[in-house]
Amino acid sequence: MSANKRVERSIGKIVIVITGTPGTGKTSVSRRLVEEINGLHIDVSRYVIDNRIYTGYDEYRRSYIIDEEKLIEKLESIIRESNKPVVIDIHYPEILDPNMVDYIIILRTNPLELEKRLSKRKDWPLHKIKENVMAEILGVVTSNVLEHYPEEKVYEIDTTNKNIEEIVREIIAIIRGKRKSSMKKWIDWLELIGPKILDKHGEY
Repeated sequence: MSANKRVERSIGKIVIVITGTPGTGKTSVSRRLVEEINGLHIDVSRYVIDNRIYTGYDEYRRSYIIDEEKLIEKLESIIRESNKPVVIDIHYPEILDPNMVDYIIILRTNPLELEKRLSKRKDWPLHKIKENVMAEILGVVTSNVLEHYPEEKVYEIDTTNKNIEEIVREIIAIIRGKRKSSMKKWIDWLELIGPKILDKHGEY
């Protein structure tokens, strides 16, 4: 029996949400994870554009304004109808019903490294890069998730010095119950790097 089949059989039908600040590796990790668990990957950003589930376009942030009600309806339908594990790659997981989600994985990246990654995106203006780096510094995604989901479903992974295979192995360990959630204390970049990071990104 292949490794993929063993993992698939051991987890059954579950819903895994992969989230984080842009640039932390959500889509790459999600694609590799579904290969490992024979799952269904929903890249929500791409899904919204391909299916025109938006009401307009924000020129300043260079992003589509989603039709939240329609998107929720579509995602819940996919989850109900799927016979496979579903991996949802999304920036705003708080729109989902927590009762439909089994695990929510927040990918975190050192803001200094994140800035380098985002700066390579030629279509991103400086203010958008700084806005997202500041969001990572302050842990905005984690804060939003913890307001919406029970702690026992939430896990953070620092992706800074890990490759995709290492991150996927860590997620599978979570699914198999080999790692418990530890959200009483989540990643604090101000504590790890120091408050001087705010001097560079505090204004944009």
